[in-house]
Amino acid sequence: MASSSKDYCCSVCYDVFKDPVLLSCSHSFCRLCLTTWWTQKPNECPLCKTISQNNNPPSNLALKNLCESFLQDQDQRASEVVCNPHSKKLELFCLDHKQPVCIICRDSRNHVGHSFIPIDEAAQEHREKLQKSLDSLRDNVNKDNDLIETIECVLIGNQLSLSEGEEKIKRHFKELHQLLNDEEEAGLAALREEEDLKRQVLNAKMTDLNNDIETLKDIVEETENALRADDVSFLNTYKAAEDRLQFCLLLEDHQLPEELVVDLSKHLDNLPLTSVSSRLNITS
Repeated sequence: MASSSKDYCCSVCYDVFKDPVLLSCSHSFCRLCLTTWWTQKPNECPLCKTISQNNNPPSNLALKNLCESFLQDQDQRASEVVCNPHSKKLELFCLDHKQPVCIICRDSRNHVGHSFIPIDEAAQEHREKLQKSLDSLRDNVNKDNDLIETIECVLIGNQLSLSEGEEKIKRHFKELHQLLNDEEEAGLAALREEEDLKRQVLNAKMTDLNNDIETLKDIVEETENALRADDVSFLNTYKAAEDRLQFCLLLEDHQLPEELVVDLSKHLDNLPLTSVSSRLNITS
């Protein structure tokens, strides 16, 4: 005969036994429940009123193990996802409807002529497919990170070019004195304007890349969480996760803008008084 939940409950607290002890009369109680009872009625069994000669009754290890198993079974049943219409365990995956089903669903009219495989096989197959898409998305993230590194290097190079250009332009116009002050300022302004414009473009591109990377990372994290879910939950959310990944993979790859580097020669070669420039050995 199958045991009921009452078999695992203490008759004092009516809850599942916690650290059960065994009295000489063969009745068992939670150790704390019995200790509390004995403060009012020393050594008396709460059920049969027999007086125990042992002030420290031994633990009922067999009952303790049974209660632990009972609680584990309860937890497992509570967490198990079942078929809504039939309340049966979802053990199969319908290849036609792309959804988990129970054995009763398999024989129902809704699935006549359909093909089925065990749910663990379906989960493994779809996990592998989703993992491939996730790997591709990670590759895209790595590419974007590489682009950011390239932009950072270009920004540093542009700063160095700016410093070099300023030094040469100032040395050139110093020899021409006040007559060329206006030209000097114009040359510096043009150089700085170009560097500033390219810096704005590159910084904007890097900001876009960082935003996209954060978005992609969020999708990666959501996908990883889906992959760690139990089979049923995973399969129920698989399509949405796959659609998100496929959408990201179809997005156009980021490209660096053209003409990233400051064109230093454009500013140096067009300086006025080329004969003086030649004499001063101005180089780009």
